[in-house]
Amino acid sequence: MNEQTNTQAEDLREQARQKDQEARDSFERCDTDGFLSQWASGLTANKLRLEADLLEEPERWFPALFDLNGDRVRAKLHNGGYGTCWMFCDANDRPTGRFITAFPKREATMTKKGYREDEELAPGKAAIVGGGKGLAGAASCYTLIVRADQGYPEGAIVA
Repeated sequence: MNEQTNTQAEDLREQARQKDQEARDSFERCDTDGFLSQWASGLTANKLRLEADLLEEPERWFPALFDLNGDRVRAKLHNGGYGTCWMFCDANDRPTGRFITAFPKREATMTKKGYREDEELAPGKAAIVGGGKGLAGAASCYTLIVRADQGYPEGAIVA
């Protein structure tokens, strides 16, 4: 890590501390009336801290799908109606409409389908994610590090 990266990371952490302070100040001024601005400041502070961490260590380990020859398959994790699955994509990064269940209890289940799951290092990015609609969806928001690519590396093969 170079000095510039270290300075940028510290700047992001300082911005996060400022957001934390904004949330505390809002609470002191308005108690629970300012809950939305307090919540947003806290969420932003968490995202800034993750961005600082990524400046220092930009790659993370992520789940990956491989064929039995060890080639990375053009598939990414997808939260479907029946749980998490691998969504296969074509050469133009569009979903093919083909899915297989991710993380089965037995490795043999995946092997029978011609695949194996493992992990790979990939660039990450900080994100705010959640579900639901309106404020109900906002209440379930959180920050985490997600893949910065399409969900698979550029050289992944179409299966």
